[in-house]
Amino acid sequence: MRYQKIKRLSFAIVFVLVLSLMLGTIAFAENENPVLFSGSFTVTNEGGKFQVGFVEIDFKKGSLPDGIDSITFNAQIYAENGDVYIEFSPDAKFKKDVHLKCLGYEGYIYDRSAGINIFVKVKKQQLKTDHFSRFIWAR
Repeated sequence: MRYQKIKRLSFAIVFVLVLSLMLGTIAFAENENPVLFSGSFTVTNEGGKFQVGFVEIDFKKGSLPDGIDSITFNAQIYAENGDVYIEFSPDAKFKKDVHLKCLGYEGYIYDRSAGINIFVKVKKQQLKTDHFSRFIWAR
């Protein structure tokens, strides 16, 4: 009888130790490397679809300003103060609306203000805009 109690207690102690080691490793891994989504793409007057992380970007034909045949954009998706943003550079104004479609995202993303990865749930949503700068995604 006493042997059974010792065996159960030993098992419980080992289980708690293993679990605490696993959780500590997971928490450390979450913040080890910043989770950012970024990409570059070149848009011509023919338009086109591009994807950066969980966001699709759709340009209609003839969207670029007069006299410009192509523009290369850099895009980044990140968090700041708990809110998720997509930011484009250079800033630009378009002749036709550009369609930004957030496909939804649930996971970790780097929060620039906190300096750590945070867990976010970004719902599916869409935005049409005639310019590029920085946009916030509702959560």
